[in-house]
Amino acid sequence: MGVELEDCRQRCYADCSCLAYAAADIRGGGDGTGCVIWKDVILDLRFVARGQNLYLRLSKSEFDDQKRFPTVPVLAPVASAVTILLVVFLIWRRRNRRIIGVIPQNPAMAVPSVSLAIIKGVTKNFSESNMIGQGGFSVVYKGQLPEGRTIAVKRLKQSALTTKGKKDFAREVEVMAGLRHSSLVRLLAYCNEGKERILIYEYMKNTSLNVHIFGNANLRASLNWRRRLALIHGIAHGVAYLHGGSGDNVIHRDLKPGNILLDDDWRPKIADFGTAKLFAVDQPGPEQTIVVSPGYAAPEYVRQGRMTLKCDVHSFGVILLETLSGQRNGDTQSLISHAWGLWEQNMIVELLNTAMVPLPESEPELLSELKRCIQIGLLCVQETPCDRPAMSAVVAMLASPTLQIDPPRTAAVIDSEGAVPSNSSHGLETNLLRATTTDLT
Repeated sequence: MGVELEDCRQRCYADCSCLAYAAADIRGGGDGTGCVIWKDVILDLRFVARGQNLYLRLSKSEFDDQKRFPTVPVLAPVASAVTILLVVFLIWRRRNRRIIGVIPQNPAMAVPSVSLAIIKGVTKNFSESNMIGQGGFSVVYKGQLPEGRTIAVKRLKQSALTTKGKKDFAREVEVMAGLRHSSLVRLLAYCNEGKERILIYEYMKNTSLNVHIFGNANLRASLNWRRRLALIHGIAHGVAYLHGGSGDNVIHRDLKPGNILLDDDWRPKIADFGTAKLFAVDQPGPEQTIVVSPGYAAPEYVRQGRMTLKCDVHSFGVILLETLSGQRNGDTQSLISHAWGLWEQNMIVELLNTAMVPLPESEPELLSELKRCIQIGLLCVQETPCDRPAMSAVVAMLASPTLQIDPPRTAAVIDSEGAVPSNSSHGLETNLLRATTTDLT
């Protein structure tokens, strides 16, 4: 905050990855003091009513003999500023693209297309030795770019190239083109050539959250309690971004540990947007295929196909409880049922014993934070969607240990067919008497 604007300019000049800079303290409008620098991608811009100068670093040839940065005032209307930034960013991407042969198929798309020949080259013609995983619809290969960067190449199986499969592929490219967040996996490029449908993502060294919370003892031990809490915070921020922080309302529809990837620094990245939907809040969406991952889908979605942002909140709550307990929820919703029973008996800390990580009894503050986190998870899996907090509220609760939160109402416990198990001990009337009426959202 103590850096003057000229010093900020020099710091940006000295850093090859610097894309833009601006004053941090803008109370006076225009060029104040302090320094904000953007690297790699230009994220987290906001509208300033009185105007603010943003200095963008472009190729010198764009401005003939001018050596100084062009000044782009960010003023109303917002659309004009966004258009300027988009054009500038696309120019920068085109001049600095690293994958040889990548050409934007659509000038308006922020994600470029790449030729099949290039992809075959970096994956050794889809060699089995480069295969790092596969599912029912795709195979993932590790690729090595000439510059040394490692990428993940997701190739759809030919059996998946149905009409729906092609629509899912197009949807993932469309949705990911407009999303940029540190907790979302980044789509670098795609290929739509002949019968091939391929997505190129940044490579995640530590694979998925699913592997580490349900794996062997060594894999589970790699996630200590503080790391697990950090993962939960990161996932919450990513989902909150989807639910409005991106400017659109995006519902993922298939949040689960297998779709949470971990990078080299154990930061979570939400992946697999083939089922994601853009929609207007409180407005019914178009006819859709129901996407149900047993154990993670919200009850109203399983029963009536009702899709809202609160469906993702429920899925996040299940992920949170699984991450802290090391137990799967599964078709029978056994984890939610177990967690709710422990909550009613005031024994919720027992849920942590199954994670195969020693309880932090010597750190009472950490133990208290873990118990609070479980309570937040139960709030997210409540039966009624309107009782579940919005993801923005979840982020606030996780970030503020002193923020008072309500006890959860009845947790949503349903089987794979959308029915309440006959052995369920959940009593709605009893829990309504125990709940407070404060609305977190």
